[in-house]
Amino acid sequence: MMKKNVFYFFIFIVASSLYGQNQDKTKTDVHLTQNKPYGTLIKNDTCIKRKKLAFLLPFNLPSIESDTIKSLITRLKKDKFLNITLDFYAGAQVAIDSAKTIGLPVDVSIFDSQETKLTSNVSQLILENQLQDFDAVIGPFYQNNVEKAADLLSLKNVPILSPLSKDIENRFSNVYKSIPSSENLKEAMFDFMRKKEGNMLAVVDIKRESIRQYIQNQYKEVRFVAWNEKGSLSVESLQSLLVKDKINYVILETTNTGIIKLIMQAMLLAMNNYRVQLVLLEPNETLETDEINFENLTKLKLMYPSVTGEKDTYEVQIFEKEFRKTNKIAPNLYATRGFDLTFDTLMRLSQGKNYQEIIDAVATEQVNNRFEYYKTERGGYDNKGVYILYYDTDLKIKQAK
Repeated sequence: MMKKNVFYFFIFIVASSLYGQNQDKTKTDVHLTQNKPYGTLIKNDTCIKRKKLAFLLPFNLPSIESDTIKSLITRLKKDKFLNITLDFYAGAQVAIDSAKTIGLPVDVSIFDSQETKLTSNVSQLILENQLQDFDAVIGPFYQNNVEKAADLLSLKNVPILSPLSKDIENRFSNVYKSIPSSENLKEAMFDFMRKKEGNMLAVVDIKRESIRQYIQNQYKEVRFVAWNEKGSLSVESLQSLLVKDKINYVILETTNTGIIKLIMQAMLLAMNNYRVQLVLLEPNETLETDEINFENLTKLKLMYPSVTGEKDTYEVQIFEKEFRKTNKIAPNLYATRGFDLTFDTLMRLSQGKNYQEIIDAVATEQVNNRFEYYKTERGGYDNKGVYILYYDTDLKIKQAK
């Protein structure tokens, strides 16, 4: 088990004071139509057998315990990976404390995985601490170390929950990717538009042939807006593809500022006769520049898929209050993720069944993350708990219904 907790908490307090004002901003919540029922897990008082959960987190204590306060502060200013680890753990600790408060029968052990991109002590930790006898493991952080842990614990089928890795190539049956992949996000967005029976149009830059092929192969009902001989968007083509009896979703796949402004202007003019909405499949930094009128994005109700949501519920307020009380700052994206993944795992382990049975039975939603796992063809589980968000005309981000 990880030692020197006092040293760790000193690190975290220093990190908090340095970065407490630079919190990541997330978007608001939306309820995606699911294939698996969403439910709320509660404490199962009939569950008597205690479960064991292990964390493999990259604190890398040997490399920093000899630091002076000055060098530690310098390290925290530069080491983004260490800050992510500390934030994630701080959120996880709130979840562990919450589990103790309600009496969940789960024992938690925390280990320093000492990870870099090329090295770790994951194998040693697993062997020395008999992690094959644990009921679940959260971590490691790096993809190759997740696969290493999964391989070593595959014989006992111990669930390995990957906190951050979106793409794991060598799939193992006991790996659970907790963050939806870019593919999952695209699928969720198309699933939403299909359920709305919308007319889907796509503006795809000629430089993005791969996304054009993806859409053509997977979503044959999507129609593509043409480009003219000068290599510019054909507004006439867009106008000819609009229909009046459906909402027209215009999927934007270009970073060309001029083209983006042209398509937005054409859509704004079309709003007099058609229902239109601008759609992204993935983040587009061009839309965040001063050259793009934010108010126009709200008029077109820009819609996109998101891994995270943001709600103002009683449960959210309780988490933020508890986090502030312990850490003196507001939780950022990684801290909230640490809480959500940890609390979700603790609740699933305390249901009196094995982890996989609960995963197969129900999807869940915590403070800012959804957990809707499905077994993949290659093995392992993907989380398809995605939020669909949009900009509304009151300049707020809201849920798409």
